[in-house]
Amino acid sequence: MRRRRPRFQTLTARRLLAAVEIPDDLTAAPAAVVSVPVNIDDAAGVRGAEIRLEFDPELLSLDASDVTAGSVWDGASDAQVTVNIDDATGMVVIFVSASAALSTGSGSLVELEFTVSDTATVGETSDLDLITAVLNEGQVNVSPAPVAGSDQTDGVLTITTGGTDVISGAVYADANGNGQMDAGEAIGGVTITLTNDSTDEQFQTVTDTDGSYEFTELTPGDYTITESQPVAFIDGGNNELSVTLTAGTPADDQDFVEDGLLPQYLYTRLLTTLVMPVGSTSWSNEVTRITTDAETGTAPTAPSVPSSSSASSVAAVSAESVVMAATQSMIASSFGSEPESEDAGVGLRAMLSAEAESPEAHSEATGDAKLAAGLQAVADPIIVCTNDDLAVQAEPASNDPQGAINQDDDDRDEVVDRVLASDLW
Repeated sequence: MRRRRPRFQTLTARRLLAAVEIPDDLTAAPAAVVSVPVNIDDAAGVRGAEIRLEFDPELLSLDASDVTAGSVWDGASDAQVTVNIDDATGMVVIFVSASAALSTGSGSLVELEFTVSDTATVGETSDLDLITAVLNEGQVNVSPAPVAGSDQTDGVLTITTGGTDVISGAVYADANGNGQMDAGEAIGGVTITLTNDSTDEQFQTVTDTDGSYEFTELTPGDYTITESQPVAFIDGGNNELSVTLTAGTPADDQDFVEDGLLPQYLYTRLLTTLVMPVGSTSWSNEVTRITTDAETGTAPTAPSVPSSSSASSVAAVSAESVVMAATQSMIASSFGSEPESEDAGVGLRAMLSAEAESPEAHSEATGDAKLAAGLQAVADPIIVCTNDDLAVQAEPASNDPQGAINQDDDDRDEVVDRVLASDLW
């Protein structure tokens, strides 16, 4: 009886089978970067691949450095990639290999990072023609076998309107110095510009009354966010931010922080602002109005006070709310000791008293003088300019409470005491 000796085959000698293809549902916006994988359904036994594909060079561009080993080679530390690109025809030849055969697993053999032309038309499609895929020098069968021209292994790229990622933030005056936006600190009406660093494409928006802004439908990449400094506010510092946007991860909290209202805008608000709870819709709208007027060069004016509002309530809320919401950083830094705080009280009382007792309180010259005297007493470091320099528009004289504080000394003292009692002083 004869016995048969078992026969053994090496892994490379055995005929294996794998499918290689490019996805047909790729999307990208004009000027965006799109990642194109060449996928394999089973990489068992693969230790090398030769891939040839063709793309439209008028729509897409590719550098050799933008081609890398795919996910199936993650465990192979010595995987090497060689790339040849014909820019004129859009032909790419890629060799990728490692010293040891891969274990079972699916994924990408290579990844290509194409840049889409900024002149691409939204809605158009482009084929990525997979011409050949040779595994282990032909030892592993590829089925279906790619061919030149249209077939089921080819990829398809569709040009869309944009990405799905978001950059957002806010603009506010950090009145209490706690590093976050609290009620009454939001600044609406500020222009924010977003620049795509790779394409120089720009987008603009304006902050809402709650100080927030948002850019949507963005593609991954590097961006620069620029704030147009709000004219009515003291510059808090950095007006430009850089951010790298990754797919699926929103870039939140891209905030710009200011130091408070400038004196010429503080003056009008302190004397004539409506009875508005800090953080209310009316309050936010008023901050936005001041910001917008300053941007357009409109002289600061006070809103109308309803006849039902008493002058004392106007004085109390306007004096306290304006300082609480917008001017702590500007004024509080000037008061480091008790005597200086007393000087601040004298200055506020002098400014309020002068406004109430003088029938000509709203004349241009008188307004200038009182502004200079009051603010000088409040904080010496603040430079008070003439009316020509600041373009301060005083309110016209009126018998009703609009634009004026005409209560008795006790009411004015109460206003000042409330301001001085706050943490901002």
